[in-house]
Amino acid sequence: MTDWSDPRLPSAQTSSPRQLKRMSRSFAGVGVGIPPERLRQIAMGGSATDDELVDVSFALTATQLLSEKRRSKRGRAQRHAVRGFILVVAILIAINVLLCLGLMLFVLTQHTTPY
Repeated sequence: MTDWSDPRLPSAQTSSPRQLKRMSRSFAGVGVGIPPERLRQIAMGGSATDDELVDVSFALTATQLLSEKRRSKRGRAQRHAVRGFILVVAILIAINVLLCLGLMLFVLTQHTTPY
């Protein structure tokens, strides 16, 4: 798991307006409504109330947790798909072997004399 003790906003110099909009939307997805402009001000070190800092910290932690949940769910789905693919391939190989054995027995019976 990830270290949850100190979630931080990306610095204002490394964050583009598009990234801040995306972050604001993801924050809204966990119940924290902070506009992108306000996130930029907070990231630049502007004054922020304790409530805003708690909201940002919660939103960062919650979005990171949701991201890890999605990632683990995707991993389980991929493992499930690989197992299914292996099963289908094994069944096709088994059917192929049975058909080859049947054909071989048919060919061998054609070469024997009827008497």
